[in-house]
Amino acid sequence: MFTVKRLIVCLVYAVFIIWLVRFWNSYGSEKISTVKLRQFGNFESVTLKRETGAGVRLLCFLLTDPLILHKAVYARDTWMKRCDIALFMSSAEDRQFPTVGLNVSAGRQFLSDKTKAALQYVHEHYLDEADFFMKADPDSYVAVEILKEYLKNCNTSEPEIYGHNMYSGTPTAYTGGHFVAGAAVVLTKEALVRLVTRGMSDPRCLRDSFADDLLVCACLIEVGGYIVDTRDQFGRDTFLPPLNVDDIVYGKYNEVAPWYIDYRAPYGSCSSVDCLSDHPIAFHYVPKSDFSLLDYLFRIRLRLIQQLSIDLTHLRFNGTRYAKNVQRSFSVLSV
Repeated sequence: MFTVKRLIVCLVYAVFIIWLVRFWNSYGSEKISTVKLRQFGNFESVTLKRETGAGVRLLCFLLTDPLILHKAVYARDTWMKRCDIALFMSSAEDRQFPTVGLNVSAGRQFLSDKTKAALQYVHEHYLDEADFFMKADPDSYVAVEILKEYLKNCNTSEPEIYGHNMYSGTPTAYTGGHFVAGAAVVLTKEALVRLVTRGMSDPRCLRDSFADDLLVCACLIEVGGYIVDTRDQFGRDTFLPPLNVDDIVYGKYNEVAPWYIDYRAPYGSCSSVDCLSDHPIAFHYVPKSDFSLLDYLFRIRLRLIQQLSIDLTHLRFNGTRYAKNVQRSFSVLSV
């Protein structure tokens, strides 16, 4: 069924494609070279100036369970194919899917345990095979090539974490201060090392909770890590809010997620597409029917970007970094 949400997405990208066509008419085709695009799934070969996202090694892992494994199929068959390494972490091994079986209980209430075990597994088996490590949800869609363009301007030796920026300032919250959460969170190699070798040695780090992103940030902050402001140079979100796209477009936060406004206090709430970046990275709560649509639209966008030799090296996060403060501590975590 063609939903209002899908119509909005199509219209947004239609406007973008029209702009690119106009750009093409004024820029000319002589700038295109003859380097071939690597195969992205069933993507056709086209002539390119360079390969988008080249030089950044990204490991993606998705958390799932046997009872909800079918929900991970859509991410597996679309955007995760473009990760350099793609892993599916579950409470039980499934060699056909395939999944990595972790020694944790199934269920949302054990999400932090699963996140902790997944990070330890990645650190043990894949630390030297990637520069950045991304955790995502089964209902997330990530524009991998665009993410890699942003990451080219990030230092994997810095203990940083990237995602949708939020803030918790209430004394009864799991943590206080800045954190990232939502469709996906990305760790640098140094952040992963500090989390596993230092942060997790404290038993209070990543205790049982469904708020795993929140607690990962708290643990990282405790060992000298940074929460990075991932909005673009215009203050617009690159990692979209943890809400349905149509709720973002129509500004329905007060109706569907009043809690979100408080968690966005330092950044300002997003009430329309005007606060979303022109180069979005991650979408949350994506219906299964929309994965292929988003994949198709991003394929067209990438093809045009690369055929026109459009330079994406300017893509950078806002870059403001938030370190440890009085509110963020394990005394708050234990509330």
